[in-house]
Amino acid sequence: MDKILLGTLLVCLCCAGGAHAKVRDPAVAGTFYPANADELSAMVAAHLRDAGDIPAIDGELIALIVPHAGLVYSGGIAAHSYKLLQNSGFENVIICGPSHRFRFTGVSVYGPGIEWKTPLGILPCQDDMCNKLLKKDQGIAIVAQAHKSEHCLEVQLPYLQTVLPDCHIVPIVLGFQDKTSTEHLAEALAEVSADGKSIMVASTDWQHYRPASEGHLMDSLGIDCLEHLDIDRLEKYLKEGKVEMCGSAATIAILKAAVARGANRVKLLKYGDSGDISGDKNAVVGYVAAAVYKSSETEDSSVPDEESSYELSDREREQLLGIARSSIREFLAGGKAPEFKVTGKLADPGAAFVTLKRDGQLRGCIGHTVAREPLYKSISGCAIQAAVADPRFSPVESEELPKLHIEISVLTPLQEVKSLDEIEVGRDGLMIFYSRSRGLLLPQVASEYGWDRITFLEQTCRKAGLPKNAYREPDAVLYRFQAIVFGEKEG
Repeated sequence: MDKILLGTLLVCLCCAGGAHAKVRDPAVAGTFYPANADELSAMVAAHLRDAGDIPAIDGELIALIVPHAGLVYSGGIAAHSYKLLQNSGFENVIICGPSHRFRFTGVSVYGPGIEWKTPLGILPCQDDMCNKLLKKDQGIAIVAQAHKSEHCLEVQLPYLQTVLPDCHIVPIVLGFQDKTSTEHLAEALAEVSADGKSIMVASTDWQHYRPASEGHLMDSLGIDCLEHLDIDRLEKYLKEGKVEMCGSAATIAILKAAVARGANRVKLLKYGDSGDISGDKNAVVGYVAAAVYKSSETEDSSVPDEESSYELSDREREQLLGIARSSIREFLAGGKAPEFKVTGKLADPGAAFVTLKRDGQLRGCIGHTVAREPLYKSISGCAIQAAVADPRFSPVESEELPKLHIEISVLTPLQEVKSLDEIEVGRDGLMIFYSRSRGLLLPQVASEYGWDRITFLEQTCRKAGLPKNAYREPDAVLYRFQAIVFGEKEG
């Protein structure tokens, strides 16, 4: 680990020092795809041509899912996704996949200051976005060894060089595909990719080396989850082994980031397996091409727009408060969260905070800033965490529960602050990112203390453990958001 950290430091120092960009030479040219530029160009062109006319996406394209085997096997499938990028105007491509050959914990971004080379030429990294990701979370770092021989990103590059010849990339691989890294990456991606110029790409193969009849059944379960954007069920099937994806963490992270950005539709573009090319259906690998997008049919959107009229009825609010209280009660009694059956808005993706108070004093507060899971599940998990895992307080005891008052804040999507004049005290909550520190204050906090805008900004900085004027730093990034705030009735 010390060697990895030293390597990371050296790369960072090299970039900071203004040295010439480091070139990441192709690792699998001549094996996964032709090393000859003319042959490779002809192969990619044929794949794109054979994909035919892809039906238009009726909305905003946010992410793609592509396979990453040898291009003779998976390239024809991947081309169905990449054809959507022709004449799309995207400038940046965030590509995310698994580390197959190097074991490490966390997430590696192989940039800034890196140029990726293929027989078709050079793709530069989008240095600003790479730097933003590195600042978002301590689990995101530069682990050069993880990219040295990795193929899952490299095999995507010839298609990007063909359909988006002037694009910049943000190359990401995940090590051990743990839930924490996945969740943190999803949150970071949702925040840095929402510039209108960037597309996210998840690189994954599906079931591996099973008879086609068996493999297709497994893949069909996962594809059904995908088409319904049911991330919760997909994660469950992956954990149970009912669905296989070698890039499961990368795919889940990008799906959750896409949902946080408003995605509410997935279109399956093409499915196939290696046996379609080899003729051997006894041991195949599954391949999927899909588009994740925000439908222009906004009335059906599962995620509220910025500052929209999104609202919860009195009954829905009561349900959520009941879910929060019963979740704490059952967890304290038996160590497990209860199961709930809900419909409508409560089952839609939602971001929320749960605040616990006793005798008017804060007793715990935990939440999510992006919609990573169904609202009811976010409320349930945050309520439990607020009760037992807020590091500022000792865990809640069972006998305390009747004395606790529960308040819920359901958040709208984060909106980057371009001007301080945009911030309205009483309406907006604030989040700051600076130098790997993060702090958040809910909208009601400023109102409760009677702060003005500057005091609110200063207190948000203090919450992050930063100097009070850190929000003025050029590298500081501010977000605002709104919240539907409601709590249990007193007495």
